[in-house]
Amino acid sequence: MTKAYRFLSGLLIALFFCLPLNGCYDSIEIDEEVYALAVGIDKGVSNIIRVTVQYPTYKDGGGGSGGGGSESGSGGGGEESGEVNGTVISTVEASSLLEGISMLNLSSNRQISLYHTKMLVFAEDYAREGVVRYVEPLARYREVRESMRVVICKGSAEEFIKKSSDFVGANTAKGMEMGFYQSQNTGYFPDVFFHNFYSSLISPYGQCTAIYAGVNEFKQLDSQEKEKPELHTDVDLEPGQIPRKGGSKSEFFGTAIFDGDKMVGYLLQNETRFYLMAIGKFKWGIFTFEDKRSPGDAYILEITSSKRPETKIRFEEGLPVIDLKISLEAELISNQSRIEYETLDKLTELEIEIEKYFHDGIKGTIEKTQREWNSDIFFFGKKAAAQFRTIQDLEEYNWLKHYQDAEVHVDVDVKVRRSGFLYKTMPIQSTSPDQKGRK
Repeated sequence: MTKAYRFLSGLLIALFFCLPLNGCYDSIEIDEEVYALAVGIDKGVSNIIRVTVQYPTYKDGGGGSGGGGSESGSGGGGEESGEVNGTVISTVEASSLLEGISMLNLSSNRQISLYHTKMLVFAEDYAREGVVRYVEPLARYREVRESMRVVICKGSAEEFIKKSSDFVGANTAKGMEMGFYQSQNTGYFPDVFFHNFYSSLISPYGQCTAIYAGVNEFKQLDSQEKEKPELHTDVDLEPGQIPRKGGSKSEFFGTAIFDGDKMVGYLLQNETRFYLMAIGKFKWGIFTFEDKRSPGDAYILEITSSKRPETKIRFEEGLPVIDLKISLEAELISNQSRIEYETLDKLTELEIEIEKYFHDGIKGTIEKTQREWNSDIFFFGKKAAAQFRTIQDLEEYNWLKHYQDAEVHVDVDVKVRRSGFLYKTMPIQSTSPDQKGRK
């Protein structure tokens, strides 16, 4: 009886001491927080930094109203409250990024949390001065998720966030997330996550990149009609220069290039596609080529990567030599000239032309990063590391410094596998002799 009593007493005492462990001292109810969707960083005027935070109002559903179109959103607050399309955009000047976010809690009746932040936006002029003083605190901070995207925008980060309205769907957070997936659908910009960005900042093997973005004010469309517009198939544009109207004014269009923590330049949209092909992150995209056999006409290809690129690096007479092999597949989805490219002889000629285009583009992009910025955004340094016996030897060599000395060899293999739903280009039947493809 005594043993049973002692056992029961000990069990009760143990359970008593376990009671304080049942709760969490810093627990917060879901409706006590508001989750920031975007954080913008601009150069301050009266202080060192200007911080902009966008968070949803949680009106008309979970993620804010995405299809409003009016800047007053669903709450009617307008510019004074910072309410824009179902979200609130608040800006403050402070001495540090995290303090600025803390001060913005005064503008909300809920605590602003960074647990679900979708993107971190730097103004380009600020990024060219260095971003490590703001990236490093976020890398340490417990609330920051590594899946947050890093964006460098032309002009003001505050203005970019205001113009980043989504007009499809009612969930603003999902709309932002889906916008970054367009990198896979087009290849016009890289999808850069915060953890990749920060790890690249401190890596001895290569340099970091970010999404390059801008605001399109819909003033690029030429209203003057021309009698016969010319065909331009290889036009490079900066963010904000796409001739279009309608939809969101924000554009992800290019790649921001860094040397250390400072932005030193950018790749335009076609160069970005070549860059993604070289690192194995290009999924698929549409390319338009002018038909050399029929000037003024174009043929359109859907290009996909058939397998990951093969990279080999060796040293000859103390200088690095980079051998890069890229395999692509193409599908002919439009043929304006009506030339029968489906035949074997024409198909071979077409593949040779396409291979030359991508060879020159990829090699030119690599050489541009060497010549203009000496920034190894391709991370060839990871392959070069295998040529050194120890890490100390690699660090002493300093790959980032010698990247500009590397000789680059690019081999591109393109196979046209399909011709869409049409297996043969048929002539147009017409009584007019100038019709394309009429026999």
